Amino acid sequence: MKLRIDKLPKTDEDLEEIQQEIESEHHHHHHEEEGQSIEEVLGELYVRLQSLESKSKELEDSSEACKEEISRIYKILGKMLIALTTKDENEKIKNLKDILSTLE
Repeated sequence: MKLRIDKLPKTDEDLEEIQQEIESEHHHHHHEEEGQSIEEVLGELYVRLQSLESKSKELEDSSEACKEEISRIYKILGKMLIALTTKDENEKIKNLKDILSTLE
């Protein structure tokens, strides 16, 4: 159910308008469902569950990618900290080159 609420309710009239919209949508939705057979409802349920599963997989993949990027950021920060605090020029260069290779 998608509601179109343009503003936050501030008065009783605003609340009544939102309530009427909700009731209208629910009433319309209820009429659509009355003519469906059990097979149609189960078919629609199956399609929506597949869609939910697909979205879940996308979020899982996205979450894994975020974890990898966060790990990479921490590695870079660690190398930067070493490069900034070490007195040895060779160590600085080594860590800065490591940062460059991590960023490729």
